Amino acid sequence: MMTHYLKMKARGRLMKAFEAGGIYLKHGDRKQYPRIHDVNIAANYLRYVFTIPNGFNPEELSDAEFVFHQLFGEQVELAGRTKRFTLTVYFEGLPALIRYNFEDYREVIAGMRLPVICGRDLNGRALAFDMAKHPHLLISGETGSGKSSLLRAVLITWILAFKPADIRMVLGDLKRAEMGLFRRLETVSDVCMDAVSLGAALRNVKAELARRGELLDKHEVLHVKDLPMKLPMIVVVIDEVALIRQEKALIAIIEDISSIGRSLDVYLVLSMQRPDYKVMDGRLKNNLTVRISGRQSNAKNAEIAGVPGAQDIEINEKGRMILAAEKLTEFKAPFVDEEETKRLLEPFKVAPATQTSAPIEEVQTPAQLPTIFNTIDEEAIKNESSR
Repeated sequence: MMTHYLKMKARGRLMKAFEAGGIYLKHGDRKQYPRIHDVNIAANYLRYVFTIPNGFNPEELSDAEFVFHQLFGEQVELAGRTKRFTLTVYFEGLPALIRYNFEDYREVIAGMRLPVICGRDLNGRALAFDMAKHPHLLISGETGSGKSSLLRAVLITWILAFKPADIRMVLGDLKRAEMGLFRRLETVSDVCMDAVSLGAALRNVKAELARRGELLDKHEVLHVKDLPMKLPMIVVVIDEVALIRQEKALIAIIEDISSIGRSLDVYLVLSMQRPDYKVMDGRLKNNLTVRISGRQSNAKNAEIAGVPGAQDIEINEKGRMILAAEKLTEFKAPFVDEEETKRLLEPFKVAPATQTSAPIEEVQTPAQLPTIFNTIDEEAIKNESSR
């Protein structure tokens, strides 16, 4: 009886929201409201399933979403596209702090080729996505939003989960604030602190793109993973990419990666505090298929970031972020500080390198490139091709 009473009361609250938000169709003096199919009251959330009337514009439902927040509180999630929708009201919301622990994500990332861990969603579940299926990623957010800590957690996860034969990273840190911690790691090919060194690293990546493209043509396959030899995934990570917006040649390489990198197993993670429309214009705008944002100062910045609602995150809510992929998902990013990062990376550190790869200027063709990303057994390729 008590459960029935609570569900009826919950239905009444939703009907009140429909009325206040004008979420109905009028037929003369009669109002046709959405039909409520289910009310589920769980330990930490209240979930409604409803359908809107035929002829009611679903965009009007999105416009009236503020009414749900007014009546149910801030921790509300509306999901759906055309007719059937789910409204979830979370009782507790996001935790104040989540500390990074690789074991928390082991189960959710199992089977992913290139997992990007995000944190925990409003249900308290570990959240991640596979960038091999959803390339490429833009992370944005104002200073203090938790962007840098999330980026550290993503990189640490790759280092803990992969061997050098599986992945190579090119890291650009134009603020000279984050990436120095990731030096002397076998999975990290370059750590670049200025446009000159980043330019050299990106030109190597460009040559590697061409080399891999030639290998796909030679072996008549559509993806690097189908080649007879194993090549590592390459991830180019650039923090505060807006600082090189005037470097047209570098931006062109970044755009090339975003356009053709997926089939070649080359991926992008770009990060910036305030989204810059000059950087995000053109091919990058369409090819960065996943966006993550912490707090944005206004709706315009949230729009450029591609994450509507990021402007509503409060300035003191560090680590509260929104993932924009197939849908919008709010989550709490993990926190990992400098000391913890050093502790986790120390077992993977190697002695300083005594040799460097050949300058890119000396390379005549992609086939001649002594690639820094992998050493291919050319004899094995010839034998495989002759079978």
